[in-house]
Amino acid sequence: MKKKEMERIVIDKANIDSIEEDIIIRRGIERYMYVRQFVYGNVLDIACGEGYGSYLMSKNPDVLKITSVDRSEKAIADAKENFSRENIEYIVGSPETVNGKFDVLVSLETVEHLSEPAVLKEMTVRCDIPEVIISFPRKKTTHYNKYHLWDFTKEDILRLFEGYECYRVYDIHDSTIMNFVRINRSGYTMPKKYWGRMSE
Repeated sequence: MKKKEMERIVIDKANIDSIEEDIIIRRGIERYMYVRQFVYGNVLDIACGEGYGSYLMSKNPDVLKITSVDRSEKAIADAKENFSRENIEYIVGSPETVNGKFDVLVSLETVEHLSEPAVLKEMTVRCDIPEVIISFPRKKTTHYNKYHLWDFTKEDILRLFEGYECYRVYDIHDSTIMNFVRINRSGYTMPKKYWGRMSE
């Protein structure tokens, strides 16, 4: 266990590894807790993993339904067992296989794993999604994480979602979260939000 020795913290390797893992888990939860304030209507959570993020977002009363998709059958089975809710549907699939119409796409810490990142944009077009919330590591990770295929910058993501306007950027710990809305949104009504100042 850790203890104070004068001005130093004395801690062993096992405890450091345990704390590091705990921080990684908490940061994943924190990202979803941040983005859930922006979701509404029919939400697509792509690469939902074990389902904890979908569960957190489903508690937003503006959400009608969350369709949670992951290519791992085990992850979807675990999500159904641990994070089921009446307004969540868990499906085995991928960006290439998703169909339907959604109001918001949530894609957190996913794009860097994709061999062809453009499949995300193709999915938004195919599924007629007017709003996108995406996060990605804001530092180089490909040299130590074998599952990360790309190191993205904000400019890369802007280019990826050409035809969308980025209206919010938020850096949280080692990640960047970007909110996009489709530029050509004829027939689409933004949810009622107030961005200006109250008149006196």
